[in-house]
Amino acid sequence: MRAIGLVVGALLLSANAWAQELPVGSLNAAAVPVKSGADSAPASPSWDQRLKRIASDFMGTRYRLGGSSQDTGLDCSGLIKQIWQRLGLADLPHQAANMAKLGVPVQLRDIQVGDLIFFNTTGKQNSHVGVYIGDGRFVHASSVLKKVTENSLTERYYQKTFNGIRRVAG
Repeated sequence: MRAIGLVVGALLLSANAWAQELPVGSLNAAAVPVKSGADSAPASPSWDQRLKRIASDFMGTRYRLGGSSQDTGLDCSGLIKQIWQRLGLADLPHQAANMAKLGVPVQLRDIQVGDLIFFNTTGKQNSHVGVYIGDGRFVHASSVLKKVTENSLTERYYQKTFNGIRRVAG
């Protein structure tokens, strides 16, 4: 379920009673709560399913450090960039640490499908990134397993290396 006040398909900013629609994933856009009721656009019921389907299309793709192609291999940030491109969202930098500077921080209790999850897997903050797909699970490109895979946030390793969550897609 998306947060109250956010429209999944768009962020609405109002100025003098006029509304301007911005694509989801637009960077540096401040979210302003939208009106509830008949004046607000309905949330897209397919956002979660669409993201999950696109993420699942990458399952098993070979891991390659610095990789940005499904054909030749992906690293963690390359995977997220590819998912965002297929969703038609803003282009993201190709480094987990740089992705961690975008969007807004989110508490674990408020996590939503599409939120980026960051880990310290190399001794550096935000050295690894995955995308949350619901039910406590996330998809990421694992350098250990050498492929794109799905894991649980409850696994001890990911609890131990967890750095934080950012909402970049609105």
